[in-house]
Amino acid sequence: MDKPKENPNTNNDEDFSELIKEYDLKSIEYDTPVKGKIIEIVDDDIVLDIGHKTEGILNKNELLDWDGSFNFKIGDTVTVLCQNINRRQGYIRVSKKELDINKGWEKVVHAYENNISVLGKIIKVVHDNKGFIVDMGIHMFLPISQADIKKIKNPQKLLGKEFWFKITKLNPKDKSGIISRRIILEEEKKEKVKKLFNSLKVGDITKGIVSSITDYGAFVNIGGIDGLIHKENISYGRINHPREKLRNGDEIEVKILDIDKENQKIALGIKQKYPDPWINIEKKYPPGKKIVAKVIKIVDFGAFIELEEGVEGLLHISDLTWEGKPQTVEEYVAVGDKLWIQVIELNKEDKKIKLGLKQLEMRPEEKYLEKYSVGDIVKGTVKKILKSRVFIRLDKNVEGMIKISDISYFRIDSPNEFLTEGKETEFMILSDELDANYKVRLGTKQLSDSEWKDFFNTHKPGSLLKVKIKKITENGIQVEISKNIEGFVKIPEVSDERLSVEDLNNKLKIGEEKEALIISAIPDKKRIHLSFKAVHKKKEREDIEKYLKSKNDPVTTIGDLLQNEIDKKK
Repeated sequence: MDKPKENPNTNNDEDFSELIKEYDLKSIEYDTPVKGKIIEIVDDDIVLDIGHKTEGILNKNELLDWDGSFNFKIGDTVTVLCQNINRRQGYIRVSKKELDINKGWEKVVHAYENNISVLGKIIKVVHDNKGFIVDMGIHMFLPISQADIKKIKNPQKLLGKEFWFKITKLNPKDKSGIISRRIILEEEKKEKVKKLFNSLKVGDITKGIVSSITDYGAFVNIGGIDGLIHKENISYGRINHPREKLRNGDEIEVKILDIDKENQKIALGIKQKYPDPWINIEKKYPPGKKIVAKVIKIVDFGAFIELEEGVEGLLHISDLTWEGKPQTVEEYVAVGDKLWIQVIELNKEDKKIKLGLKQLEMRPEEKYLEKYSVGDIVKGTVKKILKSRVFIRLDKNVEGMIKISDISYFRIDSPNEFLTEGKETEFMILSDELDANYKVRLGTKQLSDSEWKDFFNTHKPGSLLKVKIKKITENGIQVEISKNIEGFVKIPEVSDERLSVEDLNNKLKIGEEKEALIISAIPDKKRIHLSFKAVHKKKEREDIEKYLKSKNDPVTTIGDLLQNEIDKKK
């Protein structure tokens, strides 16, 4: 700054003033900080009253803040160092920066040697965002990796902020160095984590902030420690990704499930704060219960239905409709649909619930039975023959079932003896209720009831009739009286001789016709017992009676009749 030109008309007083000023300049100590009061601001120079006859001049740039702002005014005090004297113009050049550098260097050296923290302000981002310049009186370099524990996404946001730093390296030659904030943060975190781990216990409920979300779960900060909520512990319900329930920054309550102090890991849960919805599930959703529920997922074989959060069941494709099997599940339901369904089965141990949609409607078999009554004769096609039962197709989507015991009143080894797959046959409806497998109960032996009734009315014990040998067993011979009527000949009733099963097989042939006599008949049980040997005896008695009653031959004697029988045998 140029001083005003001196008035050439000086006097002795002015000369004396110059002598004092000269003495004052010589008494200035250049290494000693002095306080100066701002008395004038002229362009880029600041005039300071430093307590001498001569003012100090300070470059305005030395008082600019990191962002270029000037925050001083006339009357403010600034501590500076005297640098040199401009005797010609009569002022002292002073510097605040040099003083700050000296003090700053002493401060960082002391901090480095004693491993203590230093306060500094981030004032600049270096090229390519590799780090920062931090003002500590001197400028120190802060690598971006040492600025925080977490990755810094926007370095500009740190400008102008003050933090505590540790000195990691010094360069005395140019009074510079490298610093770290990360070291302090890690030390603080370590201490904080230690205290927090000692204060937490399994089962605690605490609040936290969702810090990050991954495919397998979410990390939640609980007082400086990140704990993990695994995806399975977020909800009792089905979730495909944690983002369906959580967002970064959400404040949530969590339950501590496990603490691993050695590895400093904490397992957290949200659903564990609430009771398991499968407790007492059998009371909430017993088989037969009808409820409104939401379709949450569709697969090839059916749809998964959410009954409540954490409880879902399967609506199988076969339980969508009675009208045959659908080509696709989407023909009937879509994700998001709310529909009435019925609980069919409940397996608490495996946490499985079977649901039905068609069960809410009347079954085709039930509609079929509304048209017919017990005893009605209907036609059906034999669909499938099994060892002990036969399935009959009665109508579209209507099936009947006949047990082997309802095919014939007499014992048969296989339904194939009477029924043929694919053949249309008549059947009788036996019940107005469906069986356990929701089939119409049918029978064929009942069709012969009238034939049995007529037979018992016309054939009494002692009657003779023709029979066909059907089967030889250890107990006797099973004979066919008609297609629907059978009788049985016990072994002692075959002959007066003592015969074995082997003898019977040698003496008789399957399909052979013989005359038999009815020994007994039990209409209620459809039982007929016959005898072969009694036929001969009956005929003998009839012949004797015939001769005895004969009036045309009065001289016939009993001896004659006996001789006649002997001759017949010969």
